[in-house]
Amino acid sequence: MKYFFLLIFSFCNLFLNNVSIKAAERVNIKFEEMEIPLTIEQLSKLETYKDNSTELIDWLSKYKFIKYLELSKFLNFPVFKDQGLNRQLLRSWVGRKILTELSKTITVKNDNNGVEIFNTIENLLDEKKEVSTLDIIKALPSEEISLDIDNLILIISSWKKELSIQQDLIFKLNNLEKTNEEVFKKNENKFSSDLIKIKKEIYAPHRAEPLEVELWKSNKIDHDKELIIFMPGLGGEIDNFKWIGIEFTKRGWPIVFINHKGSNLEAFAKVIEGNEAIPGSADFFIYRIKDLDAVLEAHRNGEFGLANDSYILMGHSLGALIALLYEGNSPDNQLEDRCDYALKDLAVTNLSKLLQCQISEIQIPKKKNSKKASAIIGFNSFGSLIWPEEKSSGIEIPTLLIGGTYDLITPLTNEQFRLFSALDNPINRVLIIEGASHFSPIRINNNYQENNDIFKIRESLIGSNPILVQDLSFTLVVEFLKNIKNQEIPKVIKNQREMGLDFHFLDLKTIKEISEN
Repeated sequence: MKYFFLLIFSFCNLFLNNVSIKAAERVNIKFEEMEIPLTIEQLSKLETYKDNSTELIDWLSKYKFIKYLELSKFLNFPVFKDQGLNRQLLRSWVGRKILTELSKTITVKNDNNGVEIFNTIENLLDEKKEVSTLDIIKALPSEEISLDIDNLILIISSWKKELSIQQDLIFKLNNLEKTNEEVFKKNENKFSSDLIKIKKEIYAPHRAEPLEVELWKSNKIDHDKELIIFMPGLGGEIDNFKWIGIEFTKRGWPIVFINHKGSNLEAFAKVIEGNEAIPGSADFFIYRIKDLDAVLEAHRNGEFGLANDSYILMGHSLGALIALLYEGNSPDNQLEDRCDYALKDLAVTNLSKLLQCQISEIQIPKKKNSKKASAIIGFNSFGSLIWPEEKSSGIEIPTLLIGGTYDLITPLTNEQFRLFSALDNPINRVLIIEGASHFSPIRINNNYQENNDIFKIRESLIGSNPILVQDLSFTLVVEFLKNIKNQEIPKVIKNQREMGLDFHFLDLKTIKEISEN
């Protein structure tokens, strides 16, 4: 209690200097159990006091409070960018979650739902392309504003915690006993490189217009190989995954790419232009699942001209989740409760939680196709909230999950490992590539021109050597599918280096050992 009053008194002397503060210019800074009134100007220049040799600064340093003096750096960081997209995000389901969390940090009198903050952000986006937390505070038309530093620090710390988990995972992976045998053949025979690419329109009763797909195949199809159905992630497009189509068709696999209108690149381009709203959960899940049903119905009816109706499901991020939802159990009735708990704090270090929790608001349609996939291949997949218990997914199909240690969108430890334990087949494997990110499977133009790469993915977010990551991923996918075809158990690979990359090809037993340790 002694230190409590000392801190209050010292702050008042240092910052206020007996100057009366106009109500409209004041922000109440809350931390620990204290509340300190500051002017907007003082708040914006808080870090200037850090190097002062005063009794108060020494006291703050001693008791680990010095971090609060760096607050203005965080406040000036732009939290809303790219006018069109952010305006639509604010009006979406995701936006409501963000505003709820923001209203816990910036409290305005009689504004429990963040309405005043929402209106202020909208007005600021009319004037500028980037909006910081400090911009919002300055523009709020309120006589009484409170800033909860503890909540702000909690959000920032969640990033640091996730990075720490990722670093710990790398340490554990590097301590696994190395696999010293040759794990796969490097020289696989390829079929003809003559690629046949056919754009098709498929009847889809849930859509006003036919569903657009692309069928890729070689002029020398291996009729024993199943049709691969590939689904891009949210805002993804077929062109991002041409490398998959080219490599598989060279080896005799036919492949169909689905263009999910409403949640594809074209849809998000319209969002950014301000012409469309963010697609809702119905577009993300219901439409995509029904799209897949329509493609499989066309496959069964022989519209692709293939010898059999077997298939493999493959997808990136949301596309992978759709594959899992299609073949697995529907989420149980406790999903909403799990989401309430998971989203108590903004899920900034696992953005997939926001997507997963939208499922609690909809009824997942039942699959029309009675046939099961031969395999599921998921790049950067997720589903830990949907199937939280071991073997709870009901998916017995051989499944390969692919992820990287640099993925902060669907983190390996908290997302993909938990999803992996929900699957139920001893053949299942997880491919972990060190340095790969959530965006490593996406092949984009290296020029990064203005109209290229709609989400402005830069090299710093793609991770290490994306082309090599793609090549290695493909090699292991082929090896996995060959194992399934030959009814062989895939080898467990630890601490292997190929193509200039460190990787691990692990089973559930090893994943459990890593998680328990």
